Amino acid sequence: MKTPEELKQERGKLFNDFYNNINPERMPVTMTIPLYLVAQLYGVDPREFQYNYGMLSDQVLEVIDRIYSDTCPFNPIGVTSRPPMYYKLLGSQSFKMSESGFVQHPEVVGMLDTEYDELIADPIKCIMDHILPRQYASLDLKNDPYKALIAFNMADMSSAQDGAAMIPALGKAKAKNGYYAGAPAGSGGFTAAPLDFIADQLRSFSGMSADLRRKRDLIKEACERLLPFMYKTGMPANPHPEGAVGMPLHMPPFMRTKDAEELWFPTFKYMLEQFAARGSRASLFVEADWTRFIDCLYDLPASTVLKCENGDPKEFKDRLGDKMILSAMYPLSLVKMGTAQECKDKAKELLDIMMPGGGYIFNFDKVPLTLGDVDMNNYAELSQFLYEYGRFDNPGKPFGKKLNSENFTKDESFDKPLESEYLANLMKDVVVPTDNPLVQKRYNTYSDNFSVKLLKMFL
Repeated sequence: MKTPEELKQERGKLFNDFYNNINPERMPVTMTIPLYLVAQLYGVDPREFQYNYGMLSDQVLEVIDRIYSDTCPFNPIGVTSRPPMYYKLLGSQSFKMSESGFVQHPEVVGMLDTEYDELIADPIKCIMDHILPRQYASLDLKNDPYKALIAFNMADMSSAQDGAAMIPALGKAKAKNGYYAGAPAGSGGFTAAPLDFIADQLRSFSGMSADLRRKRDLIKEACERLLPFMYKTGMPANPHPEGAVGMPLHMPPFMRTKDAEELWFPTFKYMLEQFAARGSRASLFVEADWTRFIDCLYDLPASTVLKCENGDPKEFKDRLGDKMILSAMYPLSLVKMGTAQECKDKAKELLDIMMPGGGYIFNFDKVPLTLGDVDMNNYAELSQFLYEYGRFDNPGKPFGKKLNSENFTKDESFDKPLESEYLANLMKDVVVPTDNPLVQKRYNTYSDNFSVKLLKMFL
């Protein structure tokens, strides 16, 4: 039997080979057990543990032993969950806890359709003057900057505390089971396509749907203006092949093909090219069915990870498999509704299509969130099947095209700080109490870094 350290080294090689376009001996298996599901298993009120994540530390260590996974099945807070206290302190209407205990993003409007010109002229000014106070009541930086600085610090501290709550359990799990250590620190990020950001957080889905008919030119200008902001929000400090910039893709399936090709894709594609030019790949959750956009997906940088929700696996493999890393397409609903044998048969069918030649890693079409999404016995048997059956036909051989094999040219303007004269002028009028180190600390971070933090609150 291998020691945890030997397992850790073996698994590290699996991921290192795979993300350097070398087929490993077998497909790495990544299974996820959300804390919400663990709470339900043990009869813990989901609305309670999210204000004290540490109360599930012992339970997760029991549950993860039920399934096979090369990665730790539960993630640090903030990776697969949104801590409610953070959003409560900010007075958020953009992310709210529902009656069931989930922190969800309701249909909200942060920017009026008459404010596109202001967004284009100065995104930071528009966000701070109009959007922040609407989406986060505690952050009225224009009219009450002192209160906003306090709230921002308190939310930061709360987020850090929540994030640290499960770290001891995570360390125990990795030490005991020899899980993959993960990508190097600072090699991951998260952002959104510029048009998705406008639709999700500024105009709402219904607002964007109307704007696409009436304000095409303004949408195009706004996407171009927001492009460097969205790039900055996602760009990792320490790019590495095993790390990635995560992005859920939303709007194209609900847009006319012509609109998506002309308004959505150009800025999104250029942002991914700039990530690739700096050695950072994108990992995209391709929501809904993107079959009619397969050619657009093929034009994205090589070795982009495409976690596809719907579509014909064979068509995606045939048309994208020589260039992209493909993932997902397994129906999570089957794990709940099917038998263990049906779950394994479906996995075999999918792997037989996607694995030949390499470049595929298993995932579900949707992220399991609750106990209502999965039958745990099926989940466990499926995980073991993936470990046993998921063997590449050409281990040690290269597959696909490597990250930045196109040799994209760096746009040096993307490396400049996000300057805003508006921010500097705003702070001139703020009297900062010198005896309050928390406020003084936040005052000193009104900078490029602060601008990025503002945008990350919306993602």
